[in-house]
Amino acid sequence: MANSARLPDADDSEAVVAVSDRLSPSVASLEVGHEGQRGGSGSDFEFRSPHRIRKIESHTRSWNGITVRNIVHYPDPGKAWHDLSSHETTVAIVLGQVGGYCEPRLNLNRPTLRSRFDAGHTTFVPANTTVWGYTDGLQFVRELRMSFAPKVPESILGDDLDSAKTDTPVLLLYDDKVARCADLLAEESQEPSSGRRLYGESLTTALTAALFTRQNTQIQQANGLSRWQLRLAMEYLEAHMTQDISLEEMAKLVGLSQSQFARSFKNSTGVPPYKWSLDARIKRAQELLLLGKESISFIAVQTGFADQSHFTKTFRRATGATPKDWQRSRKL
Repeated sequence: MANSARLPDADDSEAVVAVSDRLSPSVASLEVGHEGQRGGSGSDFEFRSPHRIRKIESHTRSWNGITVRNIVHYPDPGKAWHDLSSHETTVAIVLGQVGGYCEPRLNLNRPTLRSRFDAGHTTFVPANTTVWGYTDGLQFVRELRMSFAPKVPESILGDDLDSAKTDTPVLLLYDDKVARCADLLAEESQEPSSGRRLYGESLTTALTAALFTRQNTQIQQANGLSRWQLRLAMEYLEAHMTQDISLEEMAKLVGLSQSQFARSFKNSTGVPPYKWSLDARIKRAQELLLLGKESISFIAVQTGFADQSHFTKTFRRATGATPKDWQRSRKL
């Protein structure tokens, strides 16, 4: 569903607007300047002090207490800017740009020193700390923007958190892992919300860990789950296969933070928790398809997918064939 509103004059440097949309995923398109909305977490999207920004489009989802927005904004020709800050902590990753360039600035009139002008850079903005998003000559820019309360990284990372990294703005960080996670999150923000909580939480956890983990945590990453922890995790995944499993719940079950659990689970099994769960659901779907007693729509529900379309898309991605074609090929 679309949500739209007229915005204040783009020359009003004090303008702050927040438009509410409680749907998840929510979609908004606003003309003449800036857009704001309420994502799944209930927090407002503040697009502060817009200047010469004509239109913004966004898709919004929420995982792990983090509101994730896949945003495209269209500036007027020439120079344009807005304040990236919010009453919450903000992470903005530029995924693509067409035309000129964009960059974060601590001082609007002072360019940030840089050797690269391509997309793929990350900006970290502590709550209510002014950092300007400046563009020159751009037709549009696409970014992933995450908003969250200052305590959220600690709740995800636990002892792995480097609290010093959450206090100071970071400009123009080029990190391939962060950029890959951001691309996947942007794609996921446009998918149906049912049945993929574990995937969204895994991505937000990985991105948060890449930004805020202590350096010496790298030394500890070879450790897997203990035997009892792995047994509990496997039993939980099997018992809740058709449900919208939470990474947070699984981590609490074995007494670890989400980042510690996801890392240790992969070290023990060779795959992340979401991939293990997905493989188990696909295997169960194949068993039901071979029996040939149920419709594909029924099998989709029985294996925890949002609907038949979602099941078909995921099954084809995993096996290279649609459920119907796979079933037919096994009967030949």
